[in-house]
Amino acid sequence: MDDHHKASDASDTSGAFEEHDGSNDDGDKVGYGNPPRHSQFRPGQSGNPRGRPRGARGVKTDLAAELSSVWTTSINGRAIKGTKQRLMFRTLTARAATGDVKAAAILLPLILQVLGIEDRGGERQRLSPQDQALLDQLLGSNAGEIPERHLGPDTALPAPTKDNDDG
Repeated sequence: MDDHHKASDASDTSGAFEEHDGSNDDGDKVGYGNPPRHSQFRPGQSGNPRGRPRGARGVKTDLAAELSSVWTTSINGRAIKGTKQRLMFRTLTARAATGDVKAAAILLPLILQVLGIEDRGGERQRLSPQDQALLDQLLGSNAGEIPERHLGPDTALPAPTKDNDDG
């Protein structure tokens, strides 16, 4: 190595940088997971000695209180009273129903998130025995043999068979 790349002597630094051997004054190692003794909490001392002030509330608590507060507003000249949350939903759904695209863009994801995507129609309704017999008669004799499954728009029904030779 040439002189240009040699490590400088302690006398060259003029005391600007002190050599540190990785220990503090008490001889304990200092580094990751081992802070210096003077900056550690004393036994029995908390990192937040006074704690959260009594009566301090967070954003979530304030928002819940504000949305549940009762408010009176005027809609079409009529005074309507309700919680702010309820009135907001009422306004949003009314605007979406009248074609407000921005209101619908807010409301639809909210509906999907809260209510889910399943069909709200309830259980699949069955035909009455009389209606089922009429349908079987219209579709032909093979209609009773169709397995009970969901027939989609691309599903072809079996071709009816001719019972009589009219044609």
